[in-house]
Formats: sequence, structure tokens, C-alpha cells
Amino acid sequence: MKVIGVRLKSLREENNFTQKQIADYLDYDQSYIAKLEKGERNLTVYALEELCDLYNCSEDYILEGKGTCVQLKYNFRKNVKKLNIHTIAKMNKLVRNLDFLSEIAKEIDD
Repeated sequence: MKVIGVRLKSLREENNFTQKQIADYLDYDQSYIAKLEKGERNLTVYALEELCDLYNCSEDYILEGKGTCVQLKYNFRKNVKKLNIHTIAKMNKLVRNLDFLSEIAKEIDD
């Protein structure tokens, strides 16, 4: 559990978010985020799904350090301080879906 917390803290910091921003995004108290990062609380399924969208990670990456986690380098991410965190998560999900559809289109064309 502590390793998951370290990964969550690292993801948060790499994406330039504060604990307060993540708490507001998940509609949790900031102390819950702090305890998650210290390994003192368990990650809920809801929080896991929402954080996967926000950080563009697979559940396996957050839970086990396996799988994928790629910080999107698209233009909308340049102003993360000015964007609503929910918008960032939705944009990440949209970009992932477009990438997935692009891969399907390539397979069909081949």
C-alpha cells in the first residue's frame, strides 16, 4: 500500500498538481490524499478510475507499477494551472480514445 502512495505522490508532482487540487477533483478531503500518499489509506475504485483518467495511466501502473503511464504532451497541458482539473482528465480520456481509434483504423487499412 505504501508503494502505491509513493507512486501517487510522484504522479501528482510530475503533473504539477497540489494535494488540494487532487482532493477537490475527487471530492475528498485533502487529508485523505495525504494519507493515500503515505500509504495510510486504501485507494477506492472510484479514485483509481478518476486518477487513471487524470494521469493517463493504466490501473496496473498505479497499483503495481506495471503497464502504461504516459504524460500527454499536447498543447492543452501547457496551462494546467489555468485549466479545470476535470477538463484535463476529460481531455486525456478523449486523446486516449482518439489514439485507440487511430490504431484500429491503421489495422483496417493494412
